[in-house]
Amino acid sequence: RSMCCLCGDGETVYSRTGSCKKCNGGTDSTYEAPLKCQARSSGFIDDSAECTASCKDERSMCCLCGDGETVYSRTGSCKKCNGGTDSTYEAPLKCQARSSGFIDDSAECTASC
Repeated sequence: RSMCCLCGDGETVYSRTGSCKKCNGGTDSTYEAPLKCQARSSGFIDDSAECTASCKDERSMCCLCGDGETVYSRTGSCKKCNGGTDSTYEAPLKCQARSSGFIDDSAECTASC
């Protein structure tokens, strides 16, 4: 299966073979790549750059909002920000929805941001 790889250095990469060889510093965790990026699917797009972007799009984020508040966004959309989003950074691994150690606690993840 093709996988999205959460690398030890914080990078997210797409692995067509699922081996995560592109990870420098090892692999923290993996999750299944979107269907369009599955090498054996009928709709396979065979575009590593687009698949890497799709993997990154599925990351949970900490959002620095325009009103000065910091919020956790499970989907990475930062919809809870009032006044727009100034910047974002990846939420801790325990708060990544696709992580095997996912805690599913919005309040704790916001505090971790």
